[in-house]
Amino acid sequence: MFLIEPVKFYLVVISFYAFAFSASAEEVFTNAAPLEAEKAFVIDHMVTGPNEVVVRLQISENYYLYKEKFIFSSKDFYIEDVNFPASAVKFDEFFGLSEVYYNVMETTLQISPKISGITMGILEVAYQGCWEGGVCYPLTRKSLQIREL
Repeated sequence: MFLIEPVKFYLVVISFYAFAFSASAEEVFTNAAPLEAEKAFVIDHMVTGPNEVVVRLQISENYYLYKEKFIFSSKDFYIEDVNFPASAVKFDEFFGLSEVYYNVMETTLQISPKISGITMGILEVAYQGCWEGGVCYPLTRKSLQIREL
């Protein structure tokens, strides 16, 4: 009987902490509102070399972006190659098993002007992501002004 009592005590303590942790995790999303897409996913870019542009998205905590939802297009540039970084795999309630990015997504694009000698233009980027609290954003489109390619 002496050995059973400490075991029961530890089970009660472990159960209490498990319940408290799960309740506080639910409370984080219950009492919070999702950010606007522009704040949840902050995009910027940098020309890193001849015909090379790096597109970077800062992804807020508790948010993620879908790899397969990225679309790059341009009326001013040919997009010759897109090099995505490694992604994580997540079972998502909206799209099932998906490749996603957390924290930062940085991809390198090889582009060239459609008109010889032109070093400026617009690169269109579309992406879609979700908040872990249960909100999925519609496809977001941004125009990036590329200069001095």
